[in-house]
Amino acid sequence: MGLLDTANVGDIFERQLIISEDLMKKFSNISGDLNPLHTNEKFAKNKGFPGRVVYGNILNLMLSALVGMDLNNDSVMLLSQRIDYKKPVFLNDKIIATGTISVISKAVRVVELSIRFVNQEEVLVAKGSCSFKCI
Repeated sequence: MGLLDTANVGDIFERQLIISEDLMKKFSNISGDLNPLHTNEKFAKNKGFPGRVVYGNILNLMLSALVGMDLNNDSVMLLSQRIDYKKPVFLNDKIIATGTISVISKAVRVVELSIRFVNQEEVLVAKGSCSFKCI
């Protein structure tokens, strides 16, 4: 049985991540993004933030892992994803990504998720959607 046989609109999947210094350094090294807003505490504070701002694309990584690992199905492939950033994320924040199945199209084997990202204070930091194909 695959995801299309067991999933229902409204099913919820969740993933958590604590934003560590190590994660920030690894992302910086892999991406080559050395923007001082992410790498320089003093610069970020001078711009009015309480500290360095986390790379927004770390949330995309969470979304990839949510789809690839937390749906309890290894036969899915992302087709699209969109994230709208609402509030900045900072070092040591605990981010909870929640995906809710919003559409199941068995005819074309596509599922859509609506996604919400909240921090440890339950503040919405981003939201979006993704679609994936069950292969």
